[in-house]
Amino acid sequence: MKQMIKSSITFALVSSLAIFTGCGIDNDGKNVVGDNFVSAEVIDDINASTMLSVVQAQFDPSATNAFGYKAVKIIYETENLDGETIEASGLLVIPEASPEYLAYRDAMGLPPFSISMISESHGTIFTDAEAPTNVEVANGMPDYATAVLMTGIAGFAAVIPDYIGYGKSNGENHPYILKDASAQDSLDMINASVRYMTDNNIAFNSQLYVTGYSQGGYNAMALAQKIEESKELHFNLEGVAPMAGPYLVKAFGDEILKSDGVMSVPAFMAYMADSYSNAYTDVRLDDMILESKVPAFDGLFDGTNDVVAVHTKLMLPLGAPTLGLFDADYVAAYEASESHLLKGRFSENNVGQWAAQTKMNLIHCSNDDVIPVELTYGIEQMLNTLGAQSVTTTIIDSVDANYTIGESVHSNCGLPAYQQAVGWFAAIRNGDI
Repeated sequence: MKQMIKSSITFALVSSLAIFTGCGIDNDGKNVVGDNFVSAEVIDDINASTMLSVVQAQFDPSATNAFGYKAVKIIYETENLDGETIEASGLLVIPEASPEYLAYRDAMGLPPFSISMISESHGTIFTDAEAPTNVEVANGMPDYATAVLMTGIAGFAAVIPDYIGYGKSNGENHPYILKDASAQDSLDMINASVRYMTDNNIAFNSQLYVTGYSQGGYNAMALAQKIEESKELHFNLEGVAPMAGPYLVKAFGDEILKSDGVMSVPAFMAYMADSYSNAYTDVRLDDMILESKVPAFDGLFDGTNDVVAVHTKLMLPLGAPTLGLFDADYVAAYEASESHLLKGRFSENNVGQWAAQTKMNLIHCSNDDVIPVELTYGIEQMLNTLGAQSVTTTIIDSVDANYTIGESVHSNCGLPAYQQAVGWFAAIRNGDI
């Protein structure tokens, strides 16, 4: 099922759907108590009254209710690319119902308030300062925008890993667009977060929803598959909303790695080259990249260079030709052979190739200038062919593909995409879908 919506969606739609009727199911004792939890630190604890002022000022002037917002830095154990146990970090944001909201629920005869959880995988970042636990600071105000939407407005707990290579694990190689490592890190963050909520008597009702945008959309798809195939897990996956992700990595690579290819954002392709060379001994940076560009990779993705610095050090503008970064002979060999080694590695990391049982909503902007919307159409067809039970595709009608550094259809569509995802989750939680 496809639906087309305008990018001017109003925020009031999300808030009216989510705040007043959402509650989730009763706690049924199925919570995972993760044994990988290490420690927690409360960064911010903001009451519902302050959150309402934030919601009214930034999102919906007509809002009459908001949830309190407790931001917690979770330290947990996971594995790096070498299979070694490391400590990583992520942001857990927990809603707290206002007395007025609890009174409303009581008057309406609704069951006791309990909390559903959204696992959110963020888009590509380059600096450690962009890690969610570093963005959120102790200032008495919410700092992580999507958490305001998911928690302060819609009343979900938000679980947001920093990703390996950022936050507590800064210095580790980041598994950029690598399926297994990305999914495992997110799952480990969820388990540790549930442990924290259980130990602190926070009523998680076992409902889990999964979403993410761009790189996060890819990670969300990988995580959903891992959860469905991990039968020992005891929470309930209720809905999955991957957004604008490069799900079909090989198809994405085929489009870029050709002699007349163009890189809309060269930093993304450079990051992939660096990531795959760190993950696989048979993928070598010296083979892929122009000899003159290889020295620039030293420390390029160590968390100190933002996207502008990456482009500057590579001496590549947005929209640079593929052969401005990749070795021409390597690209020619890639184009010429379906059995090329890198094509095989890309294929191994395709996501969305299983008969998904959970409700899924694939969200994408119509003229995305970084991740082509055709990748979403392709993955929708693949999921349905393999027997997926319920796949919806929501295409946001974006209008302007012209951009400057830091501004594009792809980046500007993040907010309306998240609005769609959270509104859809709220409808599932409410029993409307």
